[in-house]
Amino acid sequence: MPGRIPDDFIESLLERVDIVDIISARVALKSAGRGEHKGLCPFHDEKTPSFTVSSSKQFYHCFGCGAHGTAVGFLMAYDGLEFPAAIEELAHTAGLEVPRDAGFEPRPRHDRLYDALAAANRWFRRQLGQSEAARCYLKGRGFDKATVDEFEIGYAPDQWQGLSEELGRDGYTVADLERAGLVSSGQGRVTDKFRDRIMFPIHDRRGRVIAFGGRALNERGPKYMNSPETPVFHKGRELYRLYQVRRQGLPERILVVEGYMDAAALHQFGFSDSVATLGTAVTPEHLDLLFKATPVVIFCFDGDRAGRQAAWRGLETALPLIRDNREVRFFFLPEGEDPDTLVRGRGGEAFSRQLAQARPLSQVFFDELCARVDMKTLDGRARLAALARPYLEKLSEGPFAELMRAELQRLTGHQGVAAPSGKPPARQPRSQPIGDRPLTPVQYAVALLVQRPELAKQEQVFLLEITAPVKGLDFLRELVDFCAQKPHLSTAKLLERWRDRPEGPWLAHMAAHTLCPEDDMPAALSETMARIRLRQVQARVRELQQAQLVEGGLDDNRTAELRELLSLRFDNRQD
Repeated sequence: MPGRIPDDFIESLLERVDIVDIISARVALKSAGRGEHKGLCPFHDEKTPSFTVSSSKQFYHCFGCGAHGTAVGFLMAYDGLEFPAAIEELAHTAGLEVPRDAGFEPRPRHDRLYDALAAANRWFRRQLGQSEAARCYLKGRGFDKATVDEFEIGYAPDQWQGLSEELGRDGYTVADLERAGLVSSGQGRVTDKFRDRIMFPIHDRRGRVIAFGGRALNERGPKYMNSPETPVFHKGRELYRLYQVRRQGLPERILVVEGYMDAAALHQFGFSDSVATLGTAVTPEHLDLLFKATPVVIFCFDGDRAGRQAAWRGLETALPLIRDNREVRFFFLPEGEDPDTLVRGRGGEAFSRQLAQARPLSQVFFDELCARVDMKTLDGRARLAALARPYLEKLSEGPFAELMRAELQRLTGHQGVAAPSGKPPARQPRSQPIGDRPLTPVQYAVALLVQRPELAKQEQVFLLEITAPVKGLDFLRELVDFCAQKPHLSTAKLLERWRDRPEGPWLAHMAAHTLCPEDDMPAALSETMARIRLRQVQARVRELQQAQLVEGGLDDNRTAELRELLSLRFDNRQD
């Protein structure tokens, strides 16, 4: 596919990095012998280590929650990076530049914009040091120096062209600054976007400044103002402070508030797991980012009508994304309060006690719908079932969906939606374990090859060149040929080659499957391939015999083939 990072580069990159180094920089690991390391899983709560990292396979696996993958997959899950960004991160670690396939026109790089935004952030920080009024405002709001430094809070002076002139001296053009959302131009005049405002830098998932939020110090213009949408900033895809929260590890929960001041105040009072939306409603992209970082998301909304409407919109967005290991709660603030004023007025302990009373999504859902109908009447309960139906149909099948239907049935006497038909869900959980079902010989061979790709070079590892209806045979043949041509292939390299193919997740599960002692794997694969070759013969024999019955006989070529296969099958049995 055009624009892909070349597979050869990914293989070379995985040769240069060690998954143990990548993960141990983020998770405490201890040696468990023979290249194995163990630690507490970062993806679920546990007291006994079940998280293993293999230096030989370059693969991690948790026997508790089933999470597994390569160094690339770990960075995607733990740091919340997309695939290209994870490759970039590993390449940076290895001191490499990421190439692109020949003939591909890459997306325009935005290094100039990032540099301009970083320079603007430094300038705003310097201006805060020179503005007594801005410092007094922050002090009056209760922010200490540690919080101001942690949040990199700055100040945009009340000047029409202060920033543009400063960055212009550093070589940035008006076009650069306008694309970065820092200035406006028109009628031959350039003006700074932010003037006389306390400035909060907004970072992306890689820690780069991509935009700003400004709080006015006077009554001119809106109280809060964000950077406009730019090539590097999209409000619906970013959350303020998510990068900093994730940098501390994967939190048990994340609080979502509406303002920068709220996030800063909560941080100062010990709630360092707070992020903020950027003047927009909660989007599926926001929730996807949040659930990659934590299993529990708590939204803090005003307790007035507008806050409850915002909460309902967030609930509607969250419903299709809820899984059994994900939870959404809603904390409605007392009237006239916001997180900033509440935590400062009542203290961190009181805020924590109130936060513990946050209502689960299921309760908010049924309370809201029940308030719209008369639950005392049969008609009202029937209407509740009708109102709930389109929402419950959006839920992924599993315990949560079943419990929601059960609650609706308790309230109305009717589930509101038809019970599931027994078909498997369209989308399985990412970390679903393989289960206890025994593997077929083909599956067992695949699992052995994934864990020890070099075994494909053994003389006994081959398949017969006959067509036979054996499930998975074509894929196994492709896998054997691929591994045999790559003498230094590791599990990690193999999985990355198959990342975008339908078999990719299945291969990753096979890599995590417990098979046999490593020393026994060569013999196990040889024996398994012999069994598969016998199945090839048996399947083809059955196919020819069936054709013989249907057609009343076989032509000379197929008759000779049947005799040869029957002889081969007999010889195999004798062995």
